[in-house]
Amino acid sequence: MNTLDWDYVGRATFDRRTRMQNPPPFSRIIDQLKDEMNLVCFHREQKSSDQSYSRAVFCATVEPALFDLFFNSPTGYRGEFFISPERGVAANRLLLQELSPKLIQFAAIQDTGIDQAWLLESLSKLSAKAWLAEESLSLCSKCAGEWSTSYVSELEIRNGRWECSDHAYSVWGRQAPCLTKIRFFGGFINSTNQEWLAEHKQSRAAQIWQYGWT
Repeated sequence: MNTLDWDYVGRATFDRRTRMQNPPPFSRIIDQLKDEMNLVCFHREQKSSDQSYSRAVFCATVEPALFDLFFNSPTGYRGEFFISPERGVAANRLLLQELSPKLIQFAAIQDTGIDQAWLLESLSKLSAKAWLAEESLSLCSKCAGEWSTSYVSELEIRNGRWECSDHAYSVWGRQAPCLTKIRFFGGFINSTNQEWLAEHKQSRAAQIWQYGWT
């Protein structure tokens, strides 16, 4: 994508604007995450309505500048989905593949009895993903959410699509929050590795492409 198609409006320091207008490719952002993110918690989260399904959930803290590149830049996570839903799905898969060894190693330290084959299976599912930390999805104080539906950022993204709708997802998606937490979710699986995916998440890639949010 031509970064000229992706601009920002609102308040931001000169350094932030410069960084966001000259971002590295997504592969380098992944490398930075591997080197710089600090994993703070791991949970085996059970599906509330059917506890035979569970998923791996992690939270990492990063510097605001790295969060910005990952979440808000034209070459970042959402920027990949902006190009196309398929491009976003591929980028999401690459991210989880590259980070899985570090995530699994951390989980094994936190819970010495954890089944590492289960961890890998959960993180390998198509529904595995990354996102910012939402208040409503916190599982402990370490992964307490930084974002809520009332959050308003001082900087917004303008890319000719996300600002063109009044849908709530678009209102949130056009924002460029500068936060410090990224959460990684494996897919919900049962004892035979069957995957469960919420119906409203089956169009996740298309939602991020259209609105910048899901």
